[in-house]
Amino acid sequence: MSAIQKIINPVSAEETDMTAEFINGLAYPDFVGFINQWNVLPGSHVTLSKWINFADITSDSRLMQFACTTGFQSREIAMRTGCTAKAFDLSPYAIWAANYNVKNYAPSAKVEYFCADGHTYDSDEKFTHVAIGAGLKFFKDPQHTLKRCISFLEDGGYFLASPFYLSEELPDELVKKAQTVFGITPTTEGYKEIMSMYQDLEILYEDRNDLIPETEEELKNYCEATIKRACDIHGISNEELYETMYNRLYRVKEMSNLLRPYQRYSTLVLRYRECVYPNRYVELF
Repeated sequence: MSAIQKIINPVSAEETDMTAEFINGLAYPDFVGFINQWNVLPGSHVTLSKWINFADITSDSRLMQFACTTGFQSREIAMRTGCTAKAFDLSPYAIWAANYNVKNYAPSAKVEYFCADGHTYDSDEKFTHVAIGAGLKFFKDPQHTLKRCISFLEDGGYFLASPFYLSEELPDELVKKAQTVFGITPTTEGYKEIMSMYQDLEILYEDRNDLIPETEEELKNYCEATIKRACDIHGISNEELYETMYNRLYRVKEMSNLLRPYQRYSTLVLRYRECVYPNRYVELF
């Protein structure tokens, strides 16, 4: 068994090379997978409900999710609607957690998780729905990734997104701090810049939403629940490891909280039709 396989499987801490240095050295996506953080999209369950309703997701639907992290979107949609789903992520830690979650929290869901690179993965199968949540902006080439997403859709299929955008300019010090915490640059564009990425698709549904910062009590409650479960999964009883994971997750949540006063997000249901794409014939209001 490789070192990665040992660590991402729920074995005792004594059987791994697990240390505080290892945990702090994980790339952000791997850390999310390692602690099994349910890394949800903006709007969480509410956004999923809108997608299900306005994109007509039923038991006959076939969903593909790009950059699934620990599987929240595809797992919940498959469980709630009975649709079949496939989802992938680059991080093996995230995919292990996604499979753990569907087994333990949604055993009836018909969803398959696997490791793949969104820049290169290809499939002969076409899907009725492709979901990416807020992830499109964080690919190296968002427009190229969007075209790849569209290539997975059958004619008349739906593309599901929930992108962040700025309601006011983000201070440079917050951008730099977020880059340190997440390893990527947070969204720095306004509404029109973000929406321009989707201009080749038909907008069937859109709403624009505020983000409300969480209280310190809410942050602590979330971090405690998540890290206690991570300790149970990995058999960790070492207080230093608990504190290391808790403190890193708290920094992540605290950073997200600091960004919220500057951010908004849209819930989008977009449609791809060969007879229209890539033209827009409907006015924007």
